[in-house]
Amino acid sequence: MSKIRVAITGGPSGGKTTLIETLKKEFGSEITVVPEAASILYSGGFPRKKSILGRISTQRAIYFTQRELETIAIGESSNSLLVFDRGSLDSIAYWPNDEDDFFKNIQSNKHDELSRYDWVMHLDTAASENYDLSNPIRTETHTEALLLNEKIKMAWNGHPRRITISSNGDFLVKIMKAIQVIKSIVKGKSYEDVCKIGL
Repeated sequence: MSKIRVAITGGPSGGKTTLIETLKKEFGSEITVVPEAASILYSGGFPRKKSILGRISTQRAIYFTQRELETIAIGESSNSLLVFDRGSLDSIAYWPNDEDDFFKNIQSNKHDELSRYDWVMHLDTAASENYDLSNPIRTETHTEALLLNEKIKMAWNGHPRRITISSNGDFLVKIMKAIQVIKSIVKGKSYEDVCKIGL
């Protein structure tokens, strides 16, 4: 059975957690969700340093943890739908140096990292009035979140099947649109058809 690998990414307070929890209810035992590596590390006490060395070490830890979590899911799950809570390229947005330095540091390249995912869904950061600060791991202001949102978009540039779900309008509509995108992907719809849903 072929597996569809979907990375769900986006800026802080984009709705990833809500979407993934909803997908679990929609697909039940037919979906495998790979948790966010950063949340696992930070919740476990991994230090959040602002120094260059600290930021590099943190993103390396996140990247390699993410990859191993994905490897387990790809190798062991019998489900055809694999959803990743963020992907390996998200670390570029937090990397203190340029993209080339990131790939040199992890001994990989953009082509190989993009190839790990069949589809990428980017959820834009919420508007200021809907920006959620209830997540204890989230430390960014709304202005910082918007900047990260754009950096994450840039990090995923070049993926042939990336869908962006904007934050214009009602949050529930945004989540329902994202769910419809996933359902269309599972049905084998073309990229062009799926893009129409995300508009």
